Amino acid sequence: MMEKSFEITKDLLEKLQKVELEMLIEVDRICRKNNIKYSIMYGTLLGAVRNGGFIPWDDDCDVVFKRDEYEKFFESCKKDLDTSKFFLQEHRTDPHYLFGYGKLRRKNTVFKRKGQGHVKQRDGIFMDLFIYDNIPDGTIGRLLNKFELYVIRNALNSRIFKYTSYSSFKRLFYRMLDLIPKDRLFDRLDRIQKKYNAKDTELSRIYTWGIEDNAFFGYPNKLYDDLCELEFEGHKFLATKYFKEQLIISYGKDYMQMPPEEERYPHNDADEISFGDIFDQ
Repeated sequence: MMEKSFEITKDLLEKLQKVELEMLIEVDRICRKNNIKYSIMYGTLLGAVRNGGFIPWDDDCDVVFKRDEYEKFFESCKKDLDTSKFFLQEHRTDPHYLFGYGKLRRKNTVFKRKGQGHVKQRDGIFMDLFIYDNIPDGTIGRLLNKFELYVIRNALNSRIFKYTSYSSFKRLFYRMLDLIPKDRLFDRLDRIQKKYNAKDTELSRIYTWGIEDNAFFGYPNKLYDDLCELEFEGHKFLATKYFKEQLIISYGKDYMQMPPEEERYPHNDADEISFGDIFDQ
């Protein structure tokens, strides 16, 4: 099945959600086998609490690890991941990958995000594997950290933005940023991560991902010290025990209220999606 430059239909969305759930189950299987802590996050966490499963229009799954737990997951995937179906993607496994967090890709599928068709990274329907790294204590240190991460994130994404930005000035700016070798950017990220993860700081964040206004610098580390189980599509997955606090940060105090009709649509714009022969079997 393949469509190009299309709107995600109800039938296509249902199939996407089935593949996303398959990947989430695989992540959970590996984590439980190896005693690795993770939490469902963002729309997946909200869907579990409010809907008992996918938000009806959601088209992806998100989980988050603390850095040391993610590294255990990365190593465990070398022996436990079902590589006939899945590929763990990050800059250590795909030299063309442009993000500072991981993705689990479903093999033999296609998901080309709008404006990213020229990027050489491996493709496929994916779920995000976000990573929390510590940030410094103190306002000045946090401001400097926030600015540096902003620059690194934009430099990593410049290969995309130099084509997709509407402003000719921004396209030129991103072309200049794209001249910075990506391996140097990842090396710098690694040094920052090691520096602050070695300390017991108050806050952490996803280094190469935007952050909500309600968490200007980062999230309280204590939010992910304790986990619970939440039901999602008939399965039990791990989640922060303080999911209410996390959802208030991400979505506000009225997170249990459904949004207006005009906001109920998938947010991952795609130019091409293919499920291969998954649903032909």
